[in-house]
Amino acid sequence: MLSFFNVPKYSVFLFIFINLLSFIHPIQATLCNGHESLCSRRYNEVTYLITHDSYAHGNNIAATQNEPIIQQLNKGVRGLKFSAKKDPSNLHLCHTSCTILDAGSAIDNLNKISAWLKENPGEIVTIFWNNLYNYDINYLTAAYETSTVVPYIYTHEQQDHPWPTLQEMIDSGKRLVNFVDVGADTSKTPWLMDEFSFVFETPYDNTNPDEFKCTIDRPKDLQNSENMMYVVNHFLYGVIEIGMKIEVPQRDKARETNGDSLQKHVDECSEIFQRKPNFIEVDFYEQGQALQYVATFNGVPPPSSVSSTDTTDGEPVVDASKTSPNAFEEIREKGRKISHVIIDNISSSANPIITTNNSSLLSSIVISSLLVIVFLTNNILY
Repeated sequence: MLSFFNVPKYSVFLFIFINLLSFIHPIQATLCNGHESLCSRRYNEVTYLITHDSYAHGNNIAATQNEPIIQQLNKGVRGLKFSAKKDPSNLHLCHTSCTILDAGSAIDNLNKISAWLKENPGEIVTIFWNNLYNYDINYLTAAYETSTVVPYIYTHEQQDHPWPTLQEMIDSGKRLVNFVDVGADTSKTPWLMDEFSFVFETPYDNTNPDEFKCTIDRPKDLQNSENMMYVVNHFLYGVIEIGMKIEVPQRDKARETNGDSLQKHVDECSEIFQRKPNFIEVDFYEQGQALQYVATFNGVPPPSSVSSTDTTDGEPVVDASKTSPNAFEEIREKGRKISHVIIDNISSSANPIITTNNSSLLSSIVISSLLVIVFLTNNILY
């Protein structure tokens, strides 16, 4: 008998056991916002898709999105635009008027985002607050501090400091970046940053699909934009008149607006500012190719078309049907789910990725099988 068979039985068993453990606990590739290649990039070196008035969804004249916030995040949106109005007791997310569209309290929405971040530990999210009514920033701070989102808040200590990499943000657990356009007081709340100290925006009041611009609209009279991030605002308003002019989102044109029109606008801005945009802001994001363009800018695989099976916290998903010319007609087929695009492995809570290549995996299986045979033979013959 070969000398190999004289190896003590427990040694062979131990070797087999250790070898098999490699299959039970596969090595996970680190994913940052869904892709390993983004981990080494700094926060300001990545392009993120923002949904304009992210909370304003549903069968409503003021809705700018078809899907609730959590489903947007599930699909690959990584920037949220909020505005709030003061209720007697707290802040509510409202579009123009809470009578027209009230998406609930800021606290409740922040809690939903907190729960999502907990379930998706490899994701970085940014919130932009549009402080339309110039509320005291303490109201907004209080909403955050009452919510469960505080442990995830990122603080950028000094304006001239480099931004961390996505991997560094994930390692620290500080994965929620917060900006406000008016009223920031970083001496008291350093984590709620003054947007226009870090970011500038292109014009947002767009009513003509042929006139999207790449000028700096906010902040006004910016002297030096070289080291700033920027937002490309690419959403379209329609105007209706009922004794006064009212601007309403153009749901029926979203597929075109988020298609070639978006690509042309973003390419033009990239050329003018000599760098890619950090944030692309759109309405009805799942219509058109917004997610695909963001993937292209980040140099990651394009998304695949799939049917939505994501949970929505019980909130309705509205079919992107055509809005009538007077903008008051009910949206047809409400509640029917639609096809969406999803960036591959967008959520780092996805299944582990086995980093071993196929040939080495096969070799390990063969070796383990042979050792099992040897062990059994050793037991039978001796």
